[in-house]
Amino acid sequence: QENSVEFEACLVAQCDALIDALNRRKAQLLSRVNKEHEHKLKVVRDQISHCTVKLRQTTGLMEYCLEVIKENDPSGFLQISDALIRRVHLTEDQWGKGTLTPRMTTDFDLNLDNAPLLQSIHQLDFVQMKVSSPVPAPPILQLEECCTHNNSATLSWKQPPLSTVQVEGYILELDDGNGGQFREVYVGKETMCTVDGLHFNSTYSARVKAFNKSGVSPYSKTLVLQTSEDTQSEEQTLPFPVPLERSQLRRMSPFSSTLNLQPSFSGRSYFELRSSAHQLSLHSSLQSLNSAGELSTSGVASW
Repeated sequence: QENSVEFEACLVAQCDALIDALNRRKAQLLSRVNKEHEHKLKVVRDQISHCTVKLRQTTGLMEYCLEVIKENDPSGFLQISDALIRRVHLTEDQWGKGTLTPRMTTDFDLNLDNAPLLQSIHQLDFVQMKVSSPVPAPPILQLEECCTHNNSATLSWKQPPLSTVQVEGYILELDDGNGGQFREVYVGKETMCTVDGLHFNSTYSARVKAFNKSGVSPYSKTLVLQTSEDTQSEEQTLPFPVPLERSQLRRMSPFSSTLNLQPSFSGRSYFELRSSAHQLSLHSSLQSLNSAGELSTSGVASW
């Protein structure tokens, strides 16, 4: 009820402001009409004054002509008759050409263009106020669906059940496994993500946040994940007898030397070549014993 009364008062105030603006404009237009009316009256008064003066001049000329006609001396009349005739014709032309022609029309050459205002009044209506959409609520990590397998982790999350804010995507962040800074590992609309390539036997912290056009939500609760130990790895590293054997390379050409290598153990192995300023040393270490047989390797070193 209070909101309704307040809204009605605001509406009345806005309409009154429009009416006041229209009244002010009406006063301005009436003032312009009055000025136009005064201008027309002034022009008419000036023309009346001019006609009055001209009428007096014409009346004086007529009286003079009557007096001349009454003279008994015909010779005197003949001497001035031509001049009087020209004066009478000139006065007649002046009356006909400019004196009696109206200098101002009685009509007002003004027309009020009220069509745009009427159209605006008809279009006057309420506009639905657009409330800015809030940022999403923090996502909820679904612990029952989050798991780790070997060196990969799968995380799942969802929006709060009562949240009605539209979400455009999610940002999943993971630390480096040593309590360092978080970094983004996934950005998208999905609510489940599997992260591969993690370190074995490491503890990771994960968190997720949602975003839309209005902004980014706060982070979800941090989930701590523990990757598996490296006990099921296909390759097992076995120590190689120390010290390592070193083989001197003999220069065979100006730019390269060639040597043939053959491991003394059956299985898969790799060789490492280390060089100094004047010689190359061969280091070999055994990785695994998954296969049998001999491996013959030929290496070419250049310096």
